[in-house]
Amino acid sequence: MTVLVAFASALGSTREIAQHVASRMAVNLGEVECRSVEQVESVSGYEAVVVGSAIHNQAWLPPVSQFFTCHAPELAKLPVWAFSVGMADALPKPFRRRAAAVQQERLAGVLFKKVPLRGHKVFSGVYKAVQMPAPLRVLFRLIGGRFGDLRDWAAVDAWTDQITAQLAKPASPASSGSVTP
Repeated sequence: MTVLVAFASALGSTREIAQHVASRMAVNLGEVECRSVEQVESVSGYEAVVVGSAIHNQAWLPPVSQFFTCHAPELAKLPVWAFSVGMADALPKPFRRRAAAVQQERLAGVLFKKVPLRGHKVFSGVYKAVQMPAPLRVLFRLIGGRFGDLRDWAAVDAWTDQITAQLAKPASPASSGSVTP
């Protein structure tokens, strides 16, 4: 099975998650390619697609939206999953769960409607103090925000394994287009 894992990454967290997903899927599925959405000229030839994007200002990066717009007719015929890398786990503890839910709801409302997704998951990324201006960094720490590598690799693995299991299942006779008398 040939699977594409495509991504748009601002600072590297999303790229690393995409590479991890692709490597893990390749163990059971065979050929899995991991590429930036900007390097993908066509999705023909792939049997499934996983797309990941960093979240900035509660939205996917523009190259991912362009990817979906450009490839919508082909993607609509394939099983497609998506993941987003946001910062909910960096927020102060009382706000984390709610922020993750709001992020998921907001993204679900704006995800490209012409391409039905089989699933979407939000993961946290890496947040470095140097990425924020000093005054904001101080305020962020004072209210309980945290910096560091907040990726939950066990959650990434579990999600990847679910997708892999779905793709590894042989097609049933009813879904293969064969007619039974």
